[in-house]
Amino acid sequence: MTNESGLKVNIYEDDPRWEEYKFQKLKQNSMDQGKKTKWGRKLKPRRNLIRKEGQCNVAYRGIPNKRMRFLKDFYVTLLDMQWRWATLSLFGGFLTSYFVFGFIYWLVCYTHGDFHNLGNADWVPCIEKVTSFWDCFLFSIETQSTVGYGTLYPQPTCPVTIPLVYLQMTLGFIVETVILGFMFVKFARPKYRRHTLLFSRSACISKENGALSLQIRVGDMRRTHLIQTRVQAMLVRKHISEERQVYPLYQHKLDVNANGMEDNLYLMYPVVVRHVIDENSPLWTTKPEELCLDKFEIIVVLEGTIESTGELCQARTSYSAKEILWGHRFARMEEYDERNEIWCVDFVRFDNVVPQPTPRCSPQEMEELYGRTKLQLAEKSAKKASLRRQRPRCDRISIGSVDSDFSTASEDNSDVTIQTTADVR
Repeated sequence: MTNESGLKVNIYEDDPRWEEYKFQKLKQNSMDQGKKTKWGRKLKPRRNLIRKEGQCNVAYRGIPNKRMRFLKDFYVTLLDMQWRWATLSLFGGFLTSYFVFGFIYWLVCYTHGDFHNLGNADWVPCIEKVTSFWDCFLFSIETQSTVGYGTLYPQPTCPVTIPLVYLQMTLGFIVETVILGFMFVKFARPKYRRHTLLFSRSACISKENGALSLQIRVGDMRRTHLIQTRVQAMLVRKHISEERQVYPLYQHKLDVNANGMEDNLYLMYPVVVRHVIDENSPLWTTKPEELCLDKFEIIVVLEGTIESTGELCQARTSYSAKEILWGHRFARMEEYDERNEIWCVDFVRFDNVVPQPTPRCSPQEMEELYGRTKLQLAEKSAKKASLRRQRPRCDRISIGSVDSDFSTASEDNSDVTIQTTADVR
């Protein structure tokens, strides 16, 4: 297949020509194209979808009316803002309110003729001692913040001033409530709880209970642990369907369990989450030497309810193929302190691994090899059993009959001996 520039493109390779997924254009420079060899594409590291800290490494482009859609969901948009923009919106909200009502007060004073009668001692203005716009702005700040009036104060003779003061105080109270509530919710968001949830730096593949398993360690630093904690895992890699349709980001579910609790966890101490690699696992045909060439990503999601607030918290991380250690397992962290009669967990060993005897082959090859070995052993045992059945059976002789025969033979021998002695005499 050729593109518009006449260059040959293999649609089944991980090529940057897929603009709908990678948003990159194919370079027309032949020198750059020559450098991208087959091995170069294989050895090029795959960019993770999820960073180690849990942020999504995905950019959304081409969304129609994107800003209008976000404005319709204004509250969540404010919550998702970065702190610098949230602080700017806080100050901007109050400043806008002050300026709007300051301009209204200035407009009322201007239409009432207060600025034209500043030197008239008999003139009663709407707002006392107001001579410019900045005086109206200061009066607006004093009204909304309810700090008390000084030299600037409204006159009851003006029929418009009193309703404006009431309206500004009411709207100012609403604005303060909304902004302070927004700041409190942003401070108390449960996503910051994920910073005390730990994932191991790397994942391990080792043999355990006769099968290869993928192992990941998770832990919680706080004493108030998450409740109803669950863990999920998925593998993302390129997939080609039977109709030769390419899915560059295809999700495969990984069945995980922890200490016989399936996907439910209680993080009183760090636990090792395991995925048994069987024939239904996407890692069934993966070999250890292919980890540096295979481009896939394992995403782990840990979610639970915060015990103190009752809010749902979620923590994420990912592991690339190069972050998987074949033939290793996690070191032990738990030790019992007999002096203080308490279990101690050393988080210094959280990422430590130790070698584990593991076959250097794929789980499929190991299963086939062990299956043939078991079959050969079964055949040998069956042959031995058949040979035992073909042997002639020995008659069983009772001990009593043997003793009686032995005594009879002894008597006959004694008679023969006596007769022989008599003949000699």
